[in-house]
Amino acid sequence: MATSMMTTCKRTNNMARDRMAFSFGQVLQTPFSTTTAAFAHFSLSNPSGIAVHDLSTNVSRQRTYAELAMHAQALAWHLRSIGVKPNQRVPLVVKRSYEMVIGIWAVLLCGAQYVPLDGGVVPDSTLRHVLHESGGNVLLCVSATENRVRDLFPDAQTVVVEECVDRAGGQPASVDVTHDNVTNLVCQYPGNLRIDVLICTPSILSKYQPQKYPNINIAATAGEPTTQALADLWATEAEYWNCCGPTETTIVNTMSRHVAGRPINIGKPTPNNNVYILDDMMQPVGLGQTGVMWAGGRGVSRGYVGLEQRTKESYRPDPFTDDGSLMYRTGDLGQWDALGNILILGRCDDQVKVKGFRVELDGISSSLLSAPGVSQAAALFLDGQVHAFVSPPNRDSQRLFACVAERQPYYAVPSVIHQLESFPVTANGKTDKKALGRIAEDEKNRRDSLASSEKTMPSDRETLVETPRHASFSSATTVFSEKASMEEEELAVPEKKLPQPWRGLAYRILIIYRTLFSVVVLLNAGVLALLLALRADSQLLKLVVSANLTLAVLVRQDTVINILYTVFCSVPKTAPLWIRRRCGKIYHLGGVHSAAGVCSTVWLLGSNVSSTVLYVRDDKERVDSLASIVVSWMICALCCTMIGFAYPTFRKRYHNTFEQSHRFMGWTTLLLFWVKTILNAMDTAQPGQDLGMILVQSPAFWLLVVATCSIASSWLSLRKVPVETIPLSDHAAVLSFTYTVPVNGSFTRISTRPLLEWHSFATIPQPEPNALATQKGYSLVVSNAGDWTKSCIQKAPRSVWVRGVPTCGVMRIATLFNRIVVIGTGSGIGPLLGHIQKPSCKTQLLWSTKSPEKTFGRPVLDTIYRTIPDAVIHDTATKGRPDLVKMGYNMAVASDAEAVIIIANEKITKKVVYGLETRGIPAYGAIWDS
Repeated sequence: MATSMMTTCKRTNNMARDRMAFSFGQVLQTPFSTTTAAFAHFSLSNPSGIAVHDLSTNVSRQRTYAELAMHAQALAWHLRSIGVKPNQRVPLVVKRSYEMVIGIWAVLLCGAQYVPLDGGVVPDSTLRHVLHESGGNVLLCVSATENRVRDLFPDAQTVVVEECVDRAGGQPASVDVTHDNVTNLVCQYPGNLRIDVLICTPSILSKYQPQKYPNINIAATAGEPTTQALADLWATEAEYWNCCGPTETTIVNTMSRHVAGRPINIGKPTPNNNVYILDDMMQPVGLGQTGVMWAGGRGVSRGYVGLEQRTKESYRPDPFTDDGSLMYRTGDLGQWDALGNILILGRCDDQVKVKGFRVELDGISSSLLSAPGVSQAAALFLDGQVHAFVSPPNRDSQRLFACVAERQPYYAVPSVIHQLESFPVTANGKTDKKALGRIAEDEKNRRDSLASSEKTMPSDRETLVETPRHASFSSATTVFSEKASMEEEELAVPEKKLPQPWRGLAYRILIIYRTLFSVVVLLNAGVLALLLALRADSQLLKLVVSANLTLAVLVRQDTVINILYTVFCSVPKTAPLWIRRRCGKIYHLGGVHSAAGVCSTVWLLGSNVSSTVLYVRDDKERVDSLASIVVSWMICALCCTMIGFAYPTFRKRYHNTFEQSHRFMGWTTLLLFWVKTILNAMDTAQPGQDLGMILVQSPAFWLLVVATCSIASSWLSLRKVPVETIPLSDHAAVLSFTYTVPVNGSFTRISTRPLLEWHSFATIPQPEPNALATQKGYSLVVSNAGDWTKSCIQKAPRSVWVRGVPTCGVMRIATLFNRIVVIGTGSGIGPLLGHIQKPSCKTQLLWSTKSPEKTFGRPVLDTIYRTIPDAVIHDTATKGRPDLVKMGYNMAVASDAEAVIIIANEKITKKVVYGLETRGIPAYGAIWDS
């Protein structure tokens, strides 16, 4: 009997070894033991090679390995000097850029671990959690998030690395990944993919055609199942790798180079990695048998940081190597094929019971992906039935059901198959199954209400063709809750309508501002051609100079602006939408001001050159005296200087300098124009001719009078007015005035030093007292955005200077539309409040800000909810920064809005306006042209 038992055990062990024949990857010597050693090697061997190509800014940057090594080492020295030690964890609150790479390598050079966090998205709670779990007191951040980090952690040692970012999640479960884990993957074949690769999820890759991107030699996907059609397409045009592995196994531990036409699999274990497919008794399964996948080898990380219980549940000592290493339970269901490749069949935690049987939903999805023409597939268990989803639509329904029936038992064949144009995806690029569930529920509700359904099979199964409605819940929905809207953020938005470079040309270069600029320049070019054809004298050049100067001044005059806005915004709402949309671009009129100013300077330069040449030659046709020529060149120098200061890059960086120089140089230029006009009159006067009569008969004189009155009118109304300041918090305050009640959508300028600086704020008309104002007049919201606003909030001034009249701004265009979505960030709610408290049309609001009630007070929230009870107020302190393009698009579609108006900082405004307009949603936002 003992002999029999030994024989049985031996046979069992041999069987187990046979079943594990494919479990072990090649055993290879890793070229480098640490990532820093690999980095040092390439920095020394190829110092002039390009290490980083940074496209995160307007101007792309390239940095060599030598530069990166130098910068990273310098930062590493600093980190070590403040106490960063080996094995310490350092949070990186960063942004995707070259500086991010510096931060990563600097931490690694210290022998420490970096914990990447997206400084623009991560909520405060996650930051606190990560710093606590890191067990240290050092944070790496960017200048843009420095204030936030210092406010949250005043006692922490904060090191600022300009412009750095990576990623963030919800309550994080940080994975303890070692250098050995990483180098084992990326420093040897096949993990050492070249730089001309695209690594993404199949959902993202399916949006692109390889023929349009010939520079991509390798495409690698992971994160979710790929499709046969997608794999074949990219394998035909490029090198396609189907990869698998969670972060716990250093992201990838199996890779398969796909060959077009062959079945999809995830390949074999990568070098020094092991994959075990085990049954419920933790024994290896045979070929073709299904089991749970476990990962072993050098790619397995050390566990979850600060989560010992979870680590014990998912990580176990590897009994198949018996070398003290760990193996990790991936939760994937798989099986070996005859060639030693792994077939993924879904997840064990994605099992449901259908008719008393266990069914893997991912197995149904995999079966559907084998159907001809199917690029995406998913399965959900809803209300006791299996619902399947495929894309694109118009597939043969009988064939779809047959593909599942061929590979799955009868009870796993779905009851309903929904055919969609495309799948909704989450912010991470994965299929959004919650959105798919809502699509199925919406369809069921519609069919129930119609009390009819179209059967495509004699059983209880049916197939439905859906239109791409997943971008919104329902085309009939106009009001929805904050919860629904937050979910909408994750829904996919359609592709941009035009390909590059036409998209950039249409929506970035040829905006209305530049179109108006070009029109004015072309008109001046036409005048030049006419003057040359007529051989006009130089005096006409001076008239054209004056005309352009007057136009430049008038288009910035408060009353003129208000008249133009009134005309364009008075178009009836019954007018065609395309007309109203174009009228809404009235706020681009600054293009006329800029063009006229530049043309005036160019004409003046030409006139000066002509006059100077005639004077030097002592030509008998010369008219201008030396004094007139000198004054003209002084004016020209001032105009050129003002144009230089108005260049966008300089203007934005040194706005106070621009504002003061523009004001004082402008006044000086105007005075010199008067001197020049009088000198020109004296130069052309005949003996005994009255100088005054010459002036009043000169068109240039009257144009100068108009320009002078236009500039003076604003300053003639300069006055000091009382103001009531109501602090909302340390960050914001409401200033209330009683001297006038402005029109909705206007702004005013206030100052405490009227000759040096002025600050523009949107007005909130208060025709009667309310929660924001105790008297009739108007209010404005001031938030802490600099020294002046901070002083205004803290010192609560009793009076300020004002000038001119409240002037129309972007929000004035709201009267053109029947339904709009307004988006605000932070103090951008101020310009919106006037419209919100008395909306001129149906309005939906999306406001993203940090701690709204704490920062802006309850009265502001009450004002919002009084007229827009379902307004979406996104607290970035608890939820992180939202994707405003996605949310804005979905809100606009759901409410059938005719336009979206955004009030935010320049970067966000331009991003949202571009993101919406390129997808067919009219969007409006300030353009910062002055």
